[in-house]
Order: sequence, then structure tokens, then C-alpha cells
Amino acid sequence: MTYPNAAPETGAGSVAGIGSRLIAFLIDGALSVLIAVLAGFRPGHHGYGLVVYFAFLAIELLFVTIAGQTPGMRLAGLVVVRANDGGKPRFHWVLARTVLLAAVVPALIPDSTGRSLHDRATGLAMLRTR
Repeated sequence: MTYPNAAPETGAGSVAGIGSRLIAFLIDGALSVLIAVLAGFRPGHHGYGLVVYFAFLAIELLFVTIAGQTPGMRLAGLVVVRANDGGKPRFHWVLARTVLLAAVVPALIPDSTGRSLHDRATGLAMLRTR
């Protein structure tokens, strides 16, 4: 998968749209809730929200570093790559991306190419795999 200038507008290799990103987010969010519940936290209990939040960020950091995609991204047909050459993202850029994602706002603001600010700031791109 490559991103630079030759990326198609639709299909495999194109920049992920908001719909597929939202599907991936909802799946990973559900997985985060499951982790919190399995850890003994229930909705309404003290600390539940923080456990869900940090579980989500841990899923993001761990899976994007190892596989280039979270479970939600895999099911939604998405992958995170280096924007310049389509290679596997390096840990320090995935860490920076995750920290920016924790701030939420950059993930909601796309640029003219459709890339979110947290991806653009780290030199990464989320592309469709199908």
C-alpha cells in the first residue's frame, strides 16, 4: 500500500473515509469496554471511564505498532502506514499518533486529502485495504 500522490480516490489504497474510521472506532471502543468489564469495572463504578479510555489507547498503541491496524481497523478494512512510502509505521510515530489521538480533536479534523491531523502530524496515513 502506498499513499503518496498516486493514491486512488476509492478502493484499496485510498485514504480512509469518516464512515470506515467510525466503524473501526466503535469496534475498538466495544473491545475497550469488554476489557474494562473483564477487569472488574462496571459502568457507574469509580474509574470505569478511565479504564475504558486507557484500554482504547493501549489497543491503539499495541496493535498499530505490531500489525499496523487495530482489531476494529482490520474488520473495517483499514491500515495505518507511513505516508511517504507506505511502509510499516515506526514505534515513535505510532506513540506520537496515539498521544494526539488521546486529545481527540485532531482525529476529528481532516485536511484537504482526507487525512486526520494526528496522522498528518506524524507522517502517517490511514488507508483502505479493500
